[in-house]
Amino acid sequence: MPDEISWQKILGRGLRCVRLRASGLASEIAKRLDLMKPNVDRRIAELLCSRICHELVAGIAAVNNGVELISEIDASMFDEAMGLIDGSAKQASARVQYYRMAYGFAGNDALQSMTAIRELAEGLVESEERYEVSLPGTAAAGELTSGAGKLILNLIVFAMDCLPRGGKITADVHMVEGRPCIIVMGEGQEARLSERCAAAIAPDVAEDDVTALNIHAYFTAALAAEIGNGLITETSDTTVTLRVPV
Repeated sequence: MPDEISWQKILGRGLRCVRLRASGLASEIAKRLDLMKPNVDRRIAELLCSRICHELVAGIAAVNNGVELISEIDASMFDEAMGLIDGSAKQASARVQYYRMAYGFAGNDALQSMTAIRELAEGLVESEERYEVSLPGTAAAGELTSGAGKLILNLIVFAMDCLPRGGKITADVHMVEGRPCIIVMGEGQEARLSERCAAAIAPDVAEDDVTALNIHAYFTAALAAEIGNGLITETSDTTVTLRVPV
């Protein structure tokens, strides 16, 4: 077995780096919300930070547990343990990168091609067997308007929230009546827009109706109103379609 102390130090440092990046992302979220609405309640920022922590906690906890267990396993299980740690670390890293673009300042102008968006989306669902994403669009660098890439990332996660049993998510930009329109469709069993998400995207939503369970829907609707002409939703027995004319 490799030197246990050395491996623990290396993995410990890696875990601290992931935690620091998550902390930095939380700061970016707060800054973004302050600019979107100067008088935004602190509670909204706290709920959004809760959402990102929820998305990251499983992968980070798995890495941490793996580091602690390395000293307790025998040599025959070392490679297997390292494989599990490696997978959990990659999952956490992919989610940090995704939500940094979806929630942070970096996503405003850094995502101007479908290729960049596709790479982030595929990384997000790589460890999620329930979901499949397809981004057939071919928009080249500079063809998407500022903020459109960030909006697509948020719409993809919104679509995932509408698929309790998993399914396929397709995202693309189409020309509708002579203007571009972002269309993200989630398809799967029991696809639905939950009551709490419907309440969060309503124009007259009350602040108390926004919770940790629907804060992402609220944030996505706010982005859609800022970047485009608002969020339009359509539902059927097996699909939920999210449209934003931009």
